[in-house]
Amino acid sequence: MQRLGLTLVLFGLTLILGVVGVMLTDGLAPGRVAPGFAAMAAAMGGVMLVAGLFGLERGRDVRRPLS
Repeated sequence: MQRLGLTLVLFGLTLILGVVGVMLTDGLAPGRVAPGFAAMAAAMGGVMLVAGLFGLERGRDVRRPLS
């Protein structure tokens, strides 16, 4: 579970940073990315980030003994 969580966190961060990078360089070539697509990609990256963090937290609790 932790491996999947870490993968989701890293992919979500990469997606968000990629969208931010493309939007920052959009001034050089306007209209390259539609704002709706950028918002949807950033939202999906945020969901992946939250799901990954949830998976990391759950994986940590599963391996901890209850005593």
